[in-house]
Amino acid sequence: MQVQALSFSQTVNLIATIGHKRTVIVEGENGIGKTALFHALKRMDKFADHIAVDPVDCTQLSDGSVWMPDLDRDAGVSRELPNERFGVSKTNQFGVNGSKPILVMLDEIAKAPNFIKNVLAPIVYERRVGNYHMPEGSVVFCGTNLGVEGLGDSIQAHLRNRLVFVQMRKPTAEEWCHWAVDAGVHSSVIAFVTLTPTVMDSFLDYEKGGKYEGRQLDKDNGMIFNPRSTAKAYATPRSLVAAGDVLSEGLDVLDDHTIEHTLCGTVGEPTARAMLSTIRFGREITSVDRIRHDPETAPLSDNPTVQLVQVFKLVSDISTREDAEKATTYVMRMRPELQAVFTNNVATSQRIGLYATLTNFGALLREHKIYFPSN
Repeated sequence: MQVQALSFSQTVNLIATIGHKRTVIVEGENGIGKTALFHALKRMDKFADHIAVDPVDCTQLSDGSVWMPDLDRDAGVSRELPNERFGVSKTNQFGVNGSKPILVMLDEIAKAPNFIKNVLAPIVYERRVGNYHMPEGSVVFCGTNLGVEGLGDSIQAHLRNRLVFVQMRKPTAEEWCHWAVDAGVHSSVIAFVTLTPTVMDSFLDYEKGGKYEGRQLDKDNGMIFNPRSTAKAYATPRSLVAAGDVLSEGLDVLDDHTIEHTLCGTVGEPTARAMLSTIRFGREITSVDRIRHDPETAPLSDNPTVQLVQVFKLVSDISTREDAEKATTYVMRMRPELQAVFTNNVATSQRIGLYATLTNFGALLREHKIYFPSN
Protein backbone atom coordinates (compact mmCIF):
# COMPACT_ATOMS: atom_id res chain seq x y z
CA MET A 1 0.00 0.00 0.00
CA GLN A 2 1.34 3.42 -0.95
CA VAL A 3 1.72 5.72 2.08
CA GLN A 4 0.06 9.06 1.46
CA ALA A 5 2.30 12.10 1.66
CA LEU A 6 1.79 14.82 4.26
CA SER A 7 -0.04 18.07 3.67
CA PHE A 8 1.64 21.43 4.20
CA SER A 9 0.04 21.95 7.62
CA GLN A 10 0.92 18.42 8.74
CA THR A 11 4.54 19.00 7.72
CA VAL A 12 4.69 22.31 9.60
CA ASN A 13 3.29 20.68 12.73
CA LEU A 14 5.77 17.79 12.46
CA ILE A 15 8.80 20.07 12.26
CA ALA A 16 7.47 22.28 15.06
CA THR A 17 7.03 19.20 17.25
CA ILE A 18 10.23 17.20 16.73
CA GLY A 19 12.55 19.63 14.95
CA HIS A 20 14.49 20.48 18.10
CA LYS A 21 15.37 16.79 18.51
CA ARG A 22 15.64 15.43 14.98
CA THR A 23 16.37 16.95 11.60
CA VAL A 24 13.42 16.52 9.26
CA ILE A 25 14.18 16.53 5.54
CA VAL A 26 11.13 17.34 3.44
CA GLU A 27 10.97 15.90 -0.05
CA GLY A 28 8.44 17.18 -2.54
CA GLU A 29 7.85 18.25 -6.10
CA ASN A 30 9.35 21.49 -7.27
CA GLY A 31 7.29 24.60 -6.65
CA ILE A 32 4.86 23.19 -4.06
CA GLY A 33 5.89 25.40 -1.13
CA LYS A 34 8.72 23.68 0.71
CA THR A 35 10.50 26.97 1.38
CA ALA A 36 7.17 28.38 2.59
CA LEU A 37 7.43 25.90 5.49
CA PHE A 38 10.13 28.12 6.98
CA HIS A 39 7.96 31.22 6.81
CA ALA A 40 4.99 29.38 8.35
CA LEU A 41 7.18 28.17 11.23
CA LYS A 42 8.66 31.64 11.69
CA ARG A 43 5.16 33.06 12.23
CA MET A 44 4.29 30.56 14.96
CA ASP A 45 4.21 31.80 18.56
CA LYS A 46 6.39 28.83 19.46
CA PHE A 47 9.28 30.35 17.51
CA ALA A 48 8.76 33.99 18.42
CA ASP A 49 11.97 34.03 20.46
CA HIS A 50 14.04 32.13 17.89
CA ILE A 51 16.54 33.74 15.57
CA ALA A 52 15.03 32.88 12.18
CA VAL A 53 17.85 33.12 9.66
CA ASP A 54 17.12 33.32 5.95
CA PRO A 55 16.73 29.91 4.26
CA VAL A 56 20.15 28.68 3.15
CA ASP A 57 20.38 27.62 -0.51
CA CYS A 58 22.83 24.76 -0.24
CA THR A 59 23.57 24.77 -3.97
CA GLN A 60 25.21 28.20 -3.54
CA LEU A 61 27.55 27.20 -0.72
CA SER A 62 31.28 26.64 -0.85
CA ASP A 63 33.34 25.10 1.93
CA GLY A 64 34.32 28.61 3.07
CA SER A 65 30.71 29.79 3.33
CA VAL A 66 29.88 27.47 6.26
CA TRP A 67 32.91 28.06 8.48
CA MET A 68 36.43 29.45 8.14
CA PRO A 69 39.62 28.56 10.04
CA ASP A 70 40.70 30.95 12.79
CA LEU A 71 44.39 30.72 13.61
CA ASP A 72 45.53 31.11 17.21
CA ARG A 73 49.29 31.30 16.69
CA ASP A 74 50.02 31.90 20.39
CA ALA A 75 48.30 28.64 21.33
CA GLY A 76 49.54 26.89 18.21
CA VAL A 77 46.04 25.77 17.15
CA SER A 78 43.33 26.65 14.67
CA ARG A 79 39.61 26.89 15.32
CA GLU A 80 36.52 27.01 13.13
CA LEU A 81 34.54 30.26 13.00
CA PRO A 82 30.94 29.87 11.75
CA ASN A 83 29.50 31.96 8.95
CA GLU A 84 26.99 34.47 10.31
CA ARG A 85 24.22 33.14 8.01
CA PHE A 86 23.62 30.30 10.49
CA GLY A 87 22.88 32.56 13.46
CA VAL A 88 25.42 31.01 15.81
CA SER A 89 28.32 33.06 17.17
CA LYS A 90 30.58 33.62 20.16
CA THR A 91 27.74 35.45 21.92
CA ASN A 92 24.91 33.20 20.69
CA GLN A 93 25.79 29.58 21.34
CA PHE A 94 25.02 26.76 23.69
CA GLY A 95 26.11 27.54 27.25
CA VAL A 96 26.15 31.33 26.89
CA ASN A 97 23.55 33.16 28.97
CA GLY A 98 21.00 35.09 26.93
CA SER A 99 21.53 33.05 23.78
CA LYS A 100 18.49 32.48 21.60
CA PRO A 101 17.64 29.25 19.78
CA ILE A 102 17.89 29.35 16.00
CA LEU A 103 15.50 28.32 13.23
CA VAL A 104 17.43 27.16 10.17
CA MET A 105 16.26 25.75 6.84
CA LEU A 106 18.83 24.09 4.60
CA ASP A 107 17.15 24.28 1.21
CA GLU A 108 18.00 22.14 -1.82
CA ILE A 109 20.39 20.13 0.31
CA ALA A 110 20.26 17.02 -1.90
CA LYS A 111 21.42 19.05 -4.92
CA ALA A 112 24.58 20.24 -3.17
CA PRO A 113 27.90 18.56 -4.04
CA ASN A 114 28.84 15.72 -1.70
CA PHE A 115 31.68 17.69 -0.11
CA ILE A 116 29.19 20.43 0.85
CA LYS A 117 26.86 17.82 2.33
CA ASN A 118 29.81 16.63 4.42
CA VAL A 119 30.57 20.18 5.57
CA LEU A 120 26.90 20.64 6.53
CA ALA A 121 26.71 17.29 8.31
CA PRO A 122 27.60 18.65 11.78
CA ILE A 123 24.78 21.21 11.46
CA VAL A 124 22.30 18.54 10.43
CA TYR A 125 23.31 15.94 13.02
CA GLU A 126 24.71 17.92 15.97
CA ARG A 127 23.37 21.48 15.54
CA ARG A 128 27.02 22.52 15.38
CA VAL A 129 28.80 24.98 13.07
CA GLY A 130 32.55 24.67 13.41
CA ASN A 131 33.34 24.75 17.13
CA TYR A 132 30.04 26.37 18.09
CA HIS A 133 26.94 24.44 19.13
CA MET A 134 23.56 26.05 18.60
CA PRO A 135 21.58 27.01 21.71
CA GLU A 136 19.17 24.45 23.14
CA GLY A 137 15.84 24.36 21.31
CA SER A 138 17.34 25.22 17.92
CA VAL A 139 15.57 23.69 14.92
CA VAL A 140 17.28 22.61 11.72
CA PHE A 141 15.27 21.17 8.85
CA CYS A 142 15.93 20.58 5.18
CA GLY A 143 14.06 20.71 1.88
CA THR A 144 14.72 19.00 -1.41
CA ASN A 145 13.01 17.73 -4.54
CA LEU A 146 11.95 14.17 -5.27
CA GLY A 147 14.63 12.00 -6.83
CA VAL A 148 12.18 10.79 -9.50
CA GLU A 149 11.83 14.35 -10.81
CA GLY A 150 15.30 14.02 -12.34
CA LEU A 151 16.56 17.30 -10.92
CA GLY A 152 19.77 15.91 -9.44
CA ASP A 153 18.66 15.29 -5.86
CA SER A 154 20.47 12.52 -3.99
CA ILE A 155 21.68 11.79 -0.47
CA GLN A 156 23.97 8.93 0.44
CA ALA A 157 22.39 6.00 2.31
CA HIS A 158 24.51 6.38 5.46
CA LEU A 159 23.43 10.02 5.72
CA ARG A 160 19.77 9.27 5.05
CA ASN A 161 19.70 6.85 7.97
CA ARG A 162 20.37 9.69 10.41
CA LEU A 163 17.52 11.91 9.19
CA VAL A 164 13.74 11.84 9.38
CA PHE A 165 12.53 11.81 5.78
CA VAL A 166 8.98 12.83 4.93
CA GLN A 167 7.27 13.59 1.65
CA MET A 168 5.04 16.63 1.31
CA ARG A 169 2.29 16.52 -1.30
CA LYS A 170 1.01 19.30 -3.49
CA PRO A 171 -1.85 21.28 -2.01
CA THR A 172 -5.33 20.61 -3.29
CA ALA A 173 -6.98 23.40 -5.23
CA GLU A 174 -9.10 24.28 -2.20
CA GLU A 175 -6.10 24.33 0.15
CA TRP A 176 -4.11 26.51 -2.23
CA CYS A 177 -6.96 28.95 -2.78
CA HIS A 178 -7.47 29.41 0.97
CA TRP A 179 -3.76 30.16 1.29
CA ALA A 180 -3.74 32.42 -1.79
CA VAL A 181 -6.52 34.62 -0.41
CA ASP A 182 -4.40 35.57 2.60
CA ALA A 183 -1.28 35.82 0.45
CA GLY A 184 -2.92 38.43 -1.78
CA VAL A 185 -2.68 36.44 -5.01
CA HIS A 186 -4.61 38.04 -7.89
CA SER A 187 -8.31 37.18 -7.80
CA SER A 188 -8.37 35.92 -11.41
CA VAL A 189 -5.70 33.33 -10.63
CA ILE A 190 -7.55 32.13 -7.53
CA ALA A 191 -10.79 31.90 -9.53
CA PHE A 192 -8.98 29.97 -12.27
CA VAL A 193 -7.64 27.39 -9.80
CA THR A 194 -11.12 27.06 -8.26
CA LEU A 195 -12.59 26.38 -11.71
CA THR A 196 -9.67 24.15 -12.81
CA PRO A 197 -8.69 22.01 -9.78
CA THR A 198 -6.74 19.58 -12.00
CA VAL A 199 -4.03 22.25 -12.18
CA MET A 200 -3.08 20.99 -8.70
CA ASP A 201 -2.82 17.36 -9.77
CA SER A 202 0.59 15.72 -9.47
CA PHE A 203 2.56 13.75 -12.01
CA LEU A 204 2.73 11.11 -9.27
CA ASP A 205 -1.01 10.61 -9.69
CA TYR A 206 -0.20 8.95 -13.02
CA GLU A 207 2.47 6.64 -11.62
CA LYS A 208 1.90 3.15 -10.21
CA GLY A 209 -0.44 3.36 -7.25
CA GLY A 210 -1.63 6.86 -8.18
CA LYS A 211 -5.27 7.80 -8.64
CA TYR A 212 -4.82 8.05 -12.41
CA GLU A 213 -2.68 4.93 -12.84
CA GLY A 214 -2.94 3.65 -16.38
CA ARG A 215 -3.76 7.02 -17.90
CA GLN A 216 -1.28 9.13 -19.87
CA LEU A 217 -0.13 12.36 -18.29
CA ASP A 218 0.95 14.00 -21.53
CA LYS A 219 -2.54 13.57 -22.98
CA ASP A 220 -4.65 14.14 -19.87
CA ASN A 221 -3.00 17.13 -18.20
CA GLY A 222 -0.56 19.31 -20.07
CA MET A 223 -0.66 21.99 -17.40
CA ILE A 224 1.44 20.35 -14.68
CA PHE A 225 5.06 19.24 -14.34
CA ASN A 226 5.92 16.14 -16.35
CA PRO A 227 9.41 14.70 -15.75
CA ARG A 228 9.30 13.16 -19.24
CA SER A 229 8.47 16.45 -20.94
CA THR A 230 10.81 19.17 -22.16
CA ALA A 231 8.35 21.98 -21.42
CA LYS A 232 10.13 25.07 -20.10
CA ALA A 233 7.20 26.26 -17.99
CA TYR A 234 4.31 24.56 -16.23
CA ALA A 235 1.85 25.24 -13.44
CA THR A 236 2.93 24.78 -9.83
CA PRO A 237 1.71 26.53 -6.70
CA ARG A 238 4.81 28.73 -6.99
CA SER A 239 4.45 29.61 -10.68
CA LEU A 240 0.76 30.39 -10.19
CA VAL A 241 1.76 32.99 -7.61
CA ALA A 242 4.16 34.40 -10.21
CA ALA A 243 1.28 34.55 -12.71
CA GLY A 244 -0.66 36.53 -10.11
CA ASP A 245 2.22 38.99 -9.87
CA VAL A 246 2.17 39.43 -13.65
CA LEU A 247 -1.54 40.27 -13.51
CA SER A 248 -1.36 42.48 -10.42
CA GLU A 249 1.40 44.64 -11.89
CA GLY A 250 0.73 44.42 -15.61
CA LEU A 251 -2.95 43.85 -16.34
CA ASP A 252 -3.78 47.56 -16.58
CA VAL A 253 -0.43 48.53 -18.09
CA LEU A 254 0.65 45.88 -20.60
CA ASP A 255 -1.12 44.98 -23.85
CA ASP A 256 -2.95 41.65 -24.17
CA HIS A 257 -0.27 40.02 -26.31
CA THR A 258 2.45 40.82 -23.76
CA ILE A 259 0.28 39.45 -20.92
CA GLU A 260 -0.44 36.25 -22.84
CA HIS A 261 3.18 35.74 -23.87
CA THR A 262 4.44 36.35 -20.32
CA LEU A 263 1.90 33.96 -18.79
CA CYS A 264 2.95 31.25 -21.28
CA GLY A 265 6.52 31.68 -20.07
CA THR A 266 5.40 31.57 -16.43
CA VAL A 267 2.89 28.72 -16.17
CA GLY A 268 3.17 27.10 -19.60
CA GLU A 269 1.04 27.54 -22.70
CA PRO A 270 -1.82 25.12 -21.78
CA THR A 271 -2.34 26.81 -18.41
CA ALA A 272 -2.00 30.32 -19.82
CA ARG A 273 -4.58 29.66 -22.55
CA ALA A 274 -7.06 28.30 -20.00
CA MET A 275 -6.38 31.16 -17.58
CA LEU A 276 -6.94 33.89 -20.17
CA SER A 277 -10.70 33.29 -20.30
CA THR A 278 -10.93 33.78 -16.53
CA ILE A 279 -8.88 36.97 -16.88
CA ARG A 280 -11.26 38.27 -19.53
CA PHE A 281 -14.22 37.64 -17.26
CA GLY A 282 -12.33 39.32 -14.43
CA ARG A 283 -12.33 42.56 -16.41
CA GLU A 284 -16.11 42.65 -16.10
CA ILE A 285 -16.25 42.76 -12.31
CA THR A 286 -17.57 45.76 -10.42
CA SER A 287 -14.98 47.84 -8.58
CA VAL A 288 -14.75 47.47 -4.83
CA ASP A 289 -15.19 51.24 -4.51
CA ARG A 290 -18.53 51.03 -6.35
CA ILE A 291 -19.67 48.25 -4.02
CA ARG A 292 -18.57 50.26 -0.99
CA HIS A 293 -20.68 53.18 -2.23
CA ASP A 294 -23.95 51.25 -2.66
CA PRO A 295 -23.84 47.43 -2.38
CA GLU A 296 -27.59 47.10 -3.05
CA THR A 297 -27.51 48.75 -6.49
CA ALA A 298 -23.91 48.21 -7.65
CA PRO A 299 -23.86 46.29 -10.98
CA LEU A 300 -23.80 42.50 -10.65
CA SER A 301 -23.05 40.26 -13.62
CA ASP A 302 -25.24 37.22 -14.29
CA ASN A 303 -22.18 35.27 -15.43
CA PRO A 304 -21.07 32.80 -12.70
CA THR A 305 -17.39 33.10 -13.65
CA VAL A 306 -17.52 36.87 -13.30
CA GLN A 307 -19.20 36.44 -9.93
CA LEU A 308 -16.48 33.99 -8.87
CA VAL A 309 -13.68 36.44 -9.67
CA GLN A 310 -15.73 39.14 -7.90
CA VAL A 311 -15.94 36.95 -4.78
CA PHE A 312 -12.18 36.52 -4.51
CA LYS A 313 -11.62 40.21 -5.23
CA LEU A 314 -13.88 41.11 -2.31
CA VAL A 315 -12.38 38.54 0.07
CA SER A 316 -8.87 39.79 -0.73
CA ASP A 317 -9.47 43.55 -0.76
CA ILE A 318 -11.87 44.21 2.11
CA SER A 319 -10.01 45.40 5.20
CA THR A 320 -12.54 47.14 7.47
CA ARG A 321 -15.64 45.95 9.30
CA GLU A 322 -17.80 48.58 7.59
CA ASP A 323 -16.65 47.43 4.15
CA ALA A 324 -17.11 43.80 5.16
CA GLU A 325 -20.76 44.51 5.91
CA LYS A 326 -21.22 46.10 2.49
CA ALA A 327 -19.41 43.25 0.75
CA THR A 328 -21.68 40.73 2.48
CA THR A 329 -24.77 42.69 1.41
CA TYR A 330 -23.53 42.64 -2.19
CA VAL A 331 -22.72 38.91 -2.11
CA MET A 332 -26.20 38.09 -0.82
CA ARG A 333 -27.43 39.15 -4.29
CA MET A 334 -25.29 36.45 -5.95
CA ARG A 335 -26.06 32.85 -6.86
CA PRO A 336 -26.24 30.57 -3.80
CA GLU A 337 -23.17 28.58 -4.83
CA LEU A 338 -21.12 31.80 -5.05
CA GLN A 339 -22.42 32.90 -1.67
CA ALA A 340 -21.08 29.61 -0.31
CA VAL A 341 -17.66 30.17 -1.91
CA PHE A 342 -17.47 33.65 -0.41
CA THR A 343 -18.54 32.53 3.06
CA ASN A 344 -16.21 29.53 3.12
CA ASN A 345 -13.17 31.55 2.01
CA VAL A 346 -13.84 34.32 4.51
CA ALA A 347 -14.31 31.76 7.30
CA THR A 348 -10.90 30.21 6.57
CA SER A 349 -9.02 33.49 6.04
CA GLN A 350 -7.27 35.93 8.33
CA ARG A 351 -10.12 38.38 7.65
CA ILE A 352 -12.72 36.39 9.58
CA GLY A 353 -12.50 38.86 12.48
CA LEU A 354 -14.03 41.55 10.26
CA TYR A 355 -17.09 39.42 9.54
CA ALA A 356 -17.58 37.26 12.64
CA THR A 357 -20.20 39.46 14.33
CA LEU A 358 -22.05 40.68 11.22
CA THR A 359 -25.70 39.66 11.18
CA ASN A 360 -25.84 39.06 7.43
CA PHE A 361 -22.64 37.04 7.47
CA GLY A 362 -24.00 34.90 10.28
CA ALA A 363 -27.08 34.28 8.17
CA LEU A 364 -24.87 33.12 5.27
CA LEU A 365 -22.97 30.77 7.60
CA ARG A 366 -26.20 29.16 8.76
CA GLU A 367 -27.77 29.01 5.32
CA HIS A 368 -24.78 27.27 3.77
CA LYS A 369 -23.96 25.19 6.87
CA ILE A 370 -20.42 26.55 7.11
CA TYR A 371 -18.63 26.48 10.44
CA PHE A 372 -15.52 28.21 11.68
CA PRO A 373 -12.57 25.79 11.37
CA SER A 374 -11.29 24.46 14.69
CA ASN A 375 -7.64 25.02 15.60
